[in-house]
Amino acid sequence: FTWLHSATRPPPGEPRRTMADEKKEPKDPKKAEKKVFDEEDEAFIGYCSFQTLDEDGIAGRTVGCSVQAPVHIISVAGADDVVFEAQFLTSNPLFFLEMRNEERFYLFGQWWMDGPKYSEAKEFSYMVPIRMQDCHKMAETTANEFKAQAICDAIGSSSTRQMQVTCCTEEKKFKSKLAKVHLTIPRAAWLEYKAYRVRMWKASKLGVGGGGGGGDDDEEKKEEKKDE
Repeated sequence: FTWLHSATRPPPGEPRRTMADEKKEPKDPKKAEKKVFDEEDEAFIGYCSFQTLDEDGIAGRTVGCSVQAPVHIISVAGADDVVFEAQFLTSNPLFFLEMRNEERFYLFGQWWMDGPKYSEAKEFSYMVPIRMQDCHKMAETTANEFKAQAICDAIGSSSTRQMQVTCCTEEKKFKSKLAKVHLTIPRAAWLEYKAYRVRMWKASKLGVGGGGGGGDDDEEKKEEKKDE
Protein backbone atom coordinates (compact mmCIF):
# COMPACT_ATOMS: atom_id res chain seq x y z
CA PHE A 1 0.00 0.00 0.00
CA THR A 2 2.86 2.33 0.81
CA TRP A 3 4.41 1.67 -2.62
CA LEU A 4 1.15 2.42 -4.46
CA HIS A 5 0.60 5.59 -2.46
CA SER A 6 4.08 6.90 -3.25
CA ALA A 7 3.67 6.11 -6.95
CA THR A 8 0.78 8.59 -7.26
CA ARG A 9 2.57 11.30 -5.33
CA PRO A 10 4.01 14.11 -7.56
CA PRO A 11 7.80 14.64 -7.53
CA PRO A 12 9.13 17.16 -4.98
CA GLY A 13 8.51 20.76 -6.04
CA GLU A 14 5.76 19.88 -8.56
CA PRO A 15 2.19 20.95 -7.62
CA ARG A 16 -0.40 18.23 -7.18
CA ARG A 17 -2.83 17.94 -10.13
CA THR A 18 -6.52 17.97 -9.32
CA MET A 19 -9.48 16.53 -11.24
CA ALA A 20 -10.40 20.06 -12.29
CA ASP A 21 -6.97 20.44 -13.92
CA GLU A 22 -7.45 17.23 -15.84
CA LYS A 23 -10.89 18.27 -17.14
CA LYS A 24 -9.83 21.80 -18.01
CA GLU A 25 -9.66 22.34 -21.79
CA PRO A 26 -7.38 24.82 -23.57
CA LYS A 27 -9.09 28.21 -23.73
CA ASP A 28 -10.26 29.34 -27.17
CA PRO A 29 -9.24 33.02 -27.55
CA LYS A 30 -11.89 33.45 -30.26
CA LYS A 31 -14.76 31.98 -28.22
CA ALA A 32 -16.46 35.28 -27.36
CA GLU A 33 -15.85 36.58 -30.87
CA LYS A 34 -17.57 33.53 -32.36
CA LYS A 35 -20.56 34.07 -30.05
CA VAL A 36 -20.94 37.63 -31.31
CA PHE A 37 -20.62 36.52 -34.94
CA ASP A 38 -23.23 33.75 -34.42
CA GLU A 39 -22.61 32.06 -37.76
CA GLU A 40 -25.73 29.88 -37.60
CA ASP A 41 -27.99 32.73 -36.32
CA GLU A 42 -28.93 30.62 -33.31
CA ALA A 43 -29.18 33.68 -31.06
CA PHE A 44 -30.76 36.01 -33.61
CA ILE A 45 -33.43 38.35 -32.24
CA GLY A 46 -34.65 40.99 -34.64
CA TYR A 47 -37.26 43.72 -34.89
CA CYS A 48 -38.48 46.09 -37.55
CA SER A 49 -40.61 49.21 -37.72
CA PHE A 50 -42.39 50.95 -40.58
CA GLN A 51 -43.82 54.41 -40.68
CA THR A 52 -45.50 56.94 -42.92
CA LEU A 53 -43.39 59.94 -43.93
CA ASP A 54 -44.59 63.05 -45.67
CA GLU A 55 -42.77 64.74 -48.54
CA ASP A 56 -40.56 66.55 -46.02
CA GLY A 57 -39.50 63.30 -44.33
CA ILE A 58 -41.58 64.01 -41.23
CA ALA A 59 -43.18 60.97 -39.59
CA GLY A 60 -46.92 60.91 -39.03
CA ARG A 61 -48.15 60.93 -35.45
CA THR A 62 -51.75 59.85 -35.92
CA VAL A 63 -53.40 56.42 -35.83
CA GLY A 64 -52.37 54.25 -38.78
CA CYS A 65 -48.96 55.84 -39.37
CA SER A 66 -46.55 53.40 -37.73
CA VAL A 67 -46.16 49.75 -36.82
CA GLN A 68 -43.50 47.51 -35.26
CA ALA A 69 -43.02 43.73 -34.98
CA PRO A 70 -40.46 41.00 -34.28
CA VAL A 71 -38.48 39.67 -37.25
CA HIS A 72 -37.95 35.96 -37.93
CA ILE A 73 -35.52 34.23 -40.27
CA ILE A 74 -37.61 31.92 -42.46
CA SER A 75 -35.01 30.77 -44.98
CA VAL A 76 -33.33 27.37 -44.73
CA ALA A 77 -30.01 27.30 -42.86
CA GLY A 78 -27.13 27.81 -45.27
CA ALA A 79 -29.33 29.10 -48.11
CA ASP A 80 -27.81 31.57 -50.57
CA ASP A 81 -30.31 34.22 -49.43
CA VAL A 82 -31.28 34.99 -45.84
CA VAL A 83 -34.98 35.88 -45.72
CA PHE A 84 -36.43 37.87 -42.81
CA GLU A 85 -40.18 38.04 -42.21
CA ALA A 86 -42.39 40.29 -40.12
CA GLN A 87 -46.18 40.17 -39.88
CA PHE A 88 -48.63 42.80 -38.68
CA LEU A 89 -52.15 42.36 -37.34
CA THR A 90 -54.30 44.34 -39.76
CA SER A 91 -57.39 44.01 -37.54
CA ASN A 92 -55.70 46.00 -34.76
CA PRO A 93 -57.79 49.21 -34.47
CA LEU A 94 -54.91 51.39 -33.24
CA PHE A 95 -51.54 49.95 -34.17
CA PHE A 96 -51.45 49.47 -37.94
CA LEU A 97 -49.99 51.18 -40.99
CA GLU A 98 -52.32 52.44 -43.70
CA MET A 99 -50.98 52.59 -47.24
CA ARG A 100 -52.44 55.93 -48.28
CA ASN A 101 -53.06 56.37 -51.99
CA GLU A 102 -51.79 59.94 -51.99
CA GLU A 103 -48.78 61.41 -53.75
CA ARG A 104 -47.29 63.15 -50.72
CA PHE A 105 -46.88 60.07 -48.50
CA TYR A 106 -43.93 57.67 -48.39
CA LEU A 107 -43.27 54.31 -46.72
CA PHE A 108 -40.07 53.92 -44.71
CA GLY A 109 -38.77 51.00 -42.62
CA GLN A 110 -35.85 49.88 -40.44
CA TRP A 111 -34.52 46.51 -39.24
CA TRP A 112 -32.30 45.99 -36.18
CA MET A 113 -31.09 43.31 -33.78
CA ASP A 114 -30.90 42.37 -30.08
CA GLY A 115 -34.06 43.93 -28.61
CA PRO A 116 -37.32 45.80 -29.24
CA LYS A 117 -35.77 49.23 -28.69
CA TYR A 118 -34.26 50.71 -31.85
CA SER A 119 -30.53 51.39 -31.83
CA GLU A 120 -28.61 52.88 -34.75
CA ALA A 121 -25.60 50.76 -33.74
CA LYS A 122 -27.69 47.58 -34.16
CA GLU A 123 -29.52 48.48 -37.37
CA PHE A 124 -28.71 46.03 -40.15
CA SER A 125 -30.88 47.48 -42.90
CA TYR A 126 -33.32 50.23 -43.78
CA MET A 127 -35.80 50.70 -46.58
CA VAL A 128 -35.26 53.31 -49.25
CA PRO A 129 -38.40 55.48 -48.90
CA ILE A 130 -40.96 54.62 -51.55
CA ARG A 131 -43.99 56.67 -52.56
CA MET A 132 -47.16 54.99 -51.32
CA GLN A 133 -49.00 55.88 -54.50
CA ASP A 134 -46.44 53.87 -56.47
CA CYS A 135 -46.98 50.96 -54.06
CA HIS A 136 -50.68 51.01 -54.86
CA LYS A 137 -49.97 50.92 -58.60
CA MET A 138 -47.73 47.85 -58.21
CA ALA A 139 -50.21 46.11 -55.89
CA GLU A 140 -52.97 46.45 -58.51
CA THR A 141 -51.12 44.05 -60.83
CA THR A 142 -49.54 41.69 -58.29
CA ALA A 143 -52.37 40.73 -55.92
CA ASN A 144 -51.79 43.25 -53.11
CA GLU A 145 -48.02 42.88 -53.26
CA PHE A 146 -45.33 45.42 -54.05
CA LYS A 147 -41.55 45.55 -53.95
CA ALA A 148 -39.07 48.06 -52.58
CA GLN A 149 -35.35 48.29 -51.91
CA ALA A 150 -33.30 48.25 -48.71
CA ILE A 151 -29.70 49.13 -47.88
CA CYS A 152 -27.16 47.98 -45.30
CA ASP A 153 -24.70 50.84 -44.85
CA ALA A 154 -22.22 48.66 -42.96
CA ILE A 155 -21.21 46.54 -45.97
CA GLY A 156 -18.89 47.61 -48.75
CA SER A 157 -20.33 49.30 -51.87
CA SER A 158 -23.71 49.33 -50.13
CA SER A 159 -25.37 51.72 -52.58
CA THR A 160 -24.81 49.25 -55.43
CA ARG A 161 -25.83 46.20 -53.38
CA GLN A 162 -29.42 47.05 -52.54
CA MET A 163 -31.62 44.30 -51.13
CA GLN A 164 -35.12 43.30 -52.09
CA VAL A 165 -38.11 44.03 -49.87
CA THR A 166 -41.46 42.40 -50.63
CA CYS A 167 -44.55 43.84 -48.93
CA CYS A 168 -48.08 42.46 -48.78
CA THR A 169 -51.20 44.44 -47.92
CA GLU A 170 -54.74 43.60 -46.84
CA GLU A 171 -57.94 45.54 -47.28
CA LYS A 172 -59.67 46.24 -43.97
CA LYS A 173 -62.65 48.57 -43.71
CA PHE A 174 -61.83 50.28 -47.01
CA LYS A 175 -58.22 50.83 -45.95
CA SER A 176 -55.15 49.18 -47.42
CA LYS A 177 -52.97 48.06 -44.49
CA LEU A 178 -49.44 46.69 -44.36
CA ALA A 179 -49.73 42.98 -43.46
CA LYS A 180 -46.39 41.30 -44.10
CA VAL A 181 -42.84 42.22 -45.10
CA HIS A 182 -40.00 40.05 -46.39
CA LEU A 183 -36.43 41.33 -46.49
CA THR A 184 -34.01 39.24 -48.59
CA ILE A 185 -30.29 39.62 -47.93
CA PRO A 186 -27.68 37.61 -49.87
CA ARG A 187 -25.78 35.38 -47.43
CA ALA A 188 -22.44 36.92 -48.41
CA ALA A 189 -23.75 40.37 -47.49
CA TRP A 190 -25.26 39.07 -44.23
CA LEU A 191 -21.96 37.48 -43.18
CA GLU A 192 -20.15 40.68 -44.11
CA TYR A 193 -22.50 42.67 -41.88
CA LYS A 194 -21.94 40.26 -38.99
CA ALA A 195 -18.16 40.57 -39.43
CA TYR A 196 -18.63 44.34 -39.17
CA ARG A 197 -20.68 43.73 -36.02
CA VAL A 198 -17.76 41.80 -34.50
CA ARG A 199 -15.38 44.67 -35.29
CA MET A 200 -17.76 47.12 -33.67
CA TRP A 201 -17.91 44.86 -30.59
CA LYS A 202 -14.11 44.78 -30.44
CA ALA A 203 -13.99 48.57 -30.71
CA SER A 204 -16.46 48.88 -27.84
CA LYS A 205 -14.16 46.76 -25.66
CA LEU A 206 -11.41 49.28 -26.36
CA GLY A 207 -13.74 52.18 -25.61
CA VAL A 208 -13.71 53.31 -29.25
CA GLY A 209 -17.10 52.53 -30.75
CA GLY A 210 -20.76 52.39 -29.81
CA GLY A 211 -20.79 48.63 -29.29
CA GLY A 212 -22.82 46.21 -31.36
CA GLY A 213 -22.63 42.97 -29.43
CA GLY A 214 -24.87 43.64 -26.48
CA GLY A 215 -23.41 42.29 -23.23
CA ASP A 216 -20.92 39.92 -24.83
CA ASP A 217 -17.99 41.45 -22.95
CA ASP A 218 -19.66 40.33 -19.74
CA GLU A 219 -20.29 36.94 -21.31
CA GLU A 220 -16.59 36.58 -22.05
CA LYS A 221 -15.75 37.33 -18.41
CA LYS A 222 -18.27 34.71 -17.27
CA GLU A 223 -16.66 32.15 -19.56
CA GLU A 224 -13.23 32.99 -18.16
CA LYS A 225 -14.51 32.40 -14.61
CA LYS A 226 -15.92 29.05 -15.65
CA ASP A 227 -12.56 28.04 -17.07
CA GLU A 228 -10.71 28.98 -13.87
